[in-house]
Amino acid sequence: MKNKIVFKSQKDFVKWVTVSNMFAKSRIMPMVALKQFNSLKANQRTNIKKAFEEYDQKRRIKIPKGEIDSAWTISVMVDAHIIATEYNVDPLTVIMCLNSPCKIYERIVIK
Repeated sequence: MKNKIVFKSQKDFVKWVTVSNMFAKSRIMPMVALKQFNSLKANQRTNIKKAFEEYDQKRRIKIPKGEIDSAWTISVMVDAHIIATEYNVDPLTVIMCLNSPCKIYERIVIK
């Protein structure tokens, strides 16, 4: 499949990265995360989503009802870090794959 390019405004990019980083708690520069995101192949992005969904299923079972807010946020951050090490990318890049504004085979360019 061909790699297509999707153009996004600076405003949309900042919004996407900001929301993603609320969960990743990363200190990487956004443009570095975008470069990593664009370097991932379609199957890698799909595998990242699947891995995160598996962790999410475990999270739903293991986190006690009374600790849902704080424990869930911390668990998401830890899971993102674990998955990131498997693909040699930053945790922000992992979270960016979960709520991507493009299809899995597309790359993003900022206008």
